[in-house]
Amino acid sequence: MGNTHKIIIFLLVTFLFESSINGQIQQSLKVASESEIDVKTYSGIISERYANGSPSLWKTVINGKSNGLWLEWYPNGNVRYRAYWKNSKGHGKWEYFYPNGQLQSESFYINDIAQGLFKAYHKNGQLKTDAVFLNGKKHGIELTYDVTGLLISRKRFENGEQLIDEPTIFQEGIISESNGNEWGITFTPDGYTAYFTRRDLDNGTKRIYTTSKTKNGWQKPTIASFSTDEDEAAFINNDGSKFYFASYRPLPNGNTTTKMDMNIWVMDKTNNSWSEPKPLSNVINKSMKENNAWPANYEAGPATDANGNLYYWTKGTRSEGTNLYFSELKKNGDYTKPLELLPPSSHTNYDTAPQLSPDGNILVFSSDNRNDGYGGSDIYYSLKTDSGWSTPINLGPVINSSQSDGFPSFSPEGKYFFFSSNRGDTKDDNGERIWNIYYIETKYLMIKNN
Repeated sequence: MGNTHKIIIFLLVTFLFESSINGQIQQSLKVASESEIDVKTYSGIISERYANGSPSLWKTVINGKSNGLWLEWYPNGNVRYRAYWKNSKGHGKWEYFYPNGQLQSESFYINDIAQGLFKAYHKNGQLKTDAVFLNGKKHGIELTYDVTGLLISRKRFENGEQLIDEPTIFQEGIISESNGNEWGITFTPDGYTAYFTRRDLDNGTKRIYTTSKTKNGWQKPTIASFSTDEDEAAFINNDGSKFYFASYRPLPNGNTTTKMDMNIWVMDKTNNSWSEPKPLSNVINKSMKENNAWPANYEAGPATDANGNLYYWTKGTRSEGTNLYFSELKKNGDYTKPLELLPPSSHTNYDTAPQLSPDGNILVFSSDNRNDGYGGSDIYYSLKTDSGWSTPINLGPVINSSQSDGFPSFSPEGKYFFFSSNRGDTKDDNGERIWNIYYIETKYLMIKNN
C-alpha cells in the first residue's frame, strides 16, 4: 500500500472515530428558520421550506457554527445536497444529487480540506470521474469515463500538478487539430512562444505556424509572417538568437530547378522580430538538378548545439537512404564540410529530424526501416560519448506505436519531450491518419544513461 493511501485511510479513520463519539451525545435542539434567529449565536436546528411546504434546508448549528448533518432538497422533494460539517467547516462525506435523485458526486472533507476519494457520476448513474485528493489537491490517478462507461482519459497528479507520464496530445483543438497535420515544434527560450509546421488538409500547403502562451493559455496559431512558401522544421537555438528552418523557396542564386529542392534557411533575432530569411552557404545547401532523385541534394531538419554546430539530414553517401550530418561552425560564421554521423546513422535506413537535449548529451531522431522498429517510423536516441555518439536505441513502446512516430524535440528547460505521431483514429478525406503533436515529461522516457 502506498504512503498516500495510508495517509488517507488514517485521516478517514480519525474522522469516523470522532463522528462515533459525537453521535453518542444526545441533545434536545430547538427548530427555527433563519429569519427567526440571530445566526451568529444560535444553537439548534435551522429548517426552511419551499412555498409548497416541501423541505428546502435542514442543518444543525451550535453557537452560530454549522455542525453535523446538513441537508438540502429540490422543490420536487429529492435530496440536492447531503454533507457533514464541524465548526462551519466541511468535515465528513459530501454528496450532491441530480434533480432526478441520481447521485452526482461524492467526496470527503476534513476541516474543510478535500481528502481521499472523489467520484462524479453521469445522470444515468455511470461513473464519470474517479480521483483522489490529498490535503486539498489531486494526488494520484484520475480516470474519466463517458456516459457508456468507456474510459476516455487517464491523468496522474502529484500535489495538484498533472504529471504527463504517457504520450498526450499537446493542446488538442488549438495546436493539434483535426484539420491539419502538425509536426516539429520548437519554443523560444522562455517557453511562451512556439513554432511548428502544419499542413492544411484543405489546400495541402505546409507552413510554419506560431502561437503564444498567455494567462488564458495557448492562443489560436497563425501562419508566421516569414513563412511564405513550403516551409517546415522550425528550430530556435538555445539562446534564442537564431531561427532555422527548411524550405522549398528558391535560392537567391537561381540554381534551384525543381520545387522538390529543400534547403536550410536562417534568421537572426532583431528586437521583437526576426530578420529576413537567408539560406546557409553552399557548404550545406546543395541545389537539386533535374536528373537528381530524392533525396539527393535535399537538406532539412536543422538543429544546432550550444556552440552553434549544425545537425541536419540529407542523402547518405553510399545508399538511397538518408543520414544525419554534422557541420562545425567556424569563426567566420560559415561551416566546415559536413560529416555523416556514423553511428547513430547507417547506410541502410532513412534517418531524419535530429534534435539535441538542452544539455547536448542526448541526440534523438526519426528512423524508418530499422529491424527493431514498432511501426512505419520510430524515434531513437543516442548518447554523447568521448568517442562520438553511441549506437542508437529505440525509445520503446511508450513513445513508439504501431503507426508512425517522429520529429522529436525538447522544451527549452528539458522538462518535456515532444514528438509527432499519426497513432490517433482521425483520418483525412483520403483515409490517411492525421499527424498530431504529442508530449510527455522527459523523466518518463526509457533512456539508459550508461
